[in-house]
Amino acid sequence: MLSLFWHEVRARRGLFIGWSVGLVIFFGVYLSFYPALPAEMRNLDLQSIELYRAFGNLSMATFEGYIGSTIFHFFSVLVAVLAIVTGTGVLAGEEDAGTLELQLALPLARWQLVTAKTLELAVIGFGVLAVAGLAAAGFFLAIRAQLTTPLDAGDLFRATVSHWPLVLLFQTLSLWLGAVTPSRRVALAIATVILIVSFLGYNLVGMAPDLEGLRPLSPFHYRPSTPEMLNDGPALGDMAILTIAALVFYGLAVVSFDRRDVTTGTWLWARLIRR
Repeated sequence: MLSLFWHEVRARRGLFIGWSVGLVIFFGVYLSFYPALPAEMRNLDLQSIELYRAFGNLSMATFEGYIGSTIFHFFSVLVAVLAIVTGTGVLAGEEDAGTLELQLALPLARWQLVTAKTLELAVIGFGVLAVAGLAAAGFFLAIRAQLTTPLDAGDLFRATVSHWPLVLLFQTLSLWLGAVTPSRRVALAIATVILIVSFLGYNLVGMAPDLEGLRPLSPFHYRPSTPEMLNDGPALGDMAILTIAALVFYGLAVVSFDRRDVTTGTWLWARLIRR
């Protein structure tokens, strides 16, 4: 199983490099942009604009508000996209490519196959976040003299890497979807809908006080990069909830893949109905 794990990691080094470079550019552009913001832009009340309210509590008045509610707000969506791309790329993607049958011929139980791929996903996700965190810290140090903020480079690195449980949750969710749906295309479409609904739904529900109680149903409720968490550090309880949810979907992926007819292009329950 360890050999398969290292093979999976090496096979996806291109994806790791591509996403790492992309997120480095993301932080470089958005962090470098803040010192050049005119005072009028920083004092703009974005919450008075209905369109912006749909994307959450955005603020540019302070640096911590800008990076927490603007940069990291959208960064959490970007890394969730990374998660569903990588999560559907294993099992479902390999089945579509015709390589999964070869791996099933290895002297490994199906649960070991799923476990090796889950560990590979976790390592890829953490590695990309670590590179992004170093980039965020480095760009912050480059503009530190132009800022008035209690934050330091370590705060930005910690906030970036703390997105790992969120990434792992969407990875294992996508992995499970790949085990129950007929193809990667279907799994990717469903995962994308879940991502969009959970992100926009979380923000839109916040605009209706009567529906405020629904916000904990969204994974983005537990994201570790609000302005408050940048100062105080991520809430361990929130990270634990995301991690436990990820483990649940890992378990579902193990059970579902064990019952899957590989290469038949059918939904999981089609086999169960035939029985």
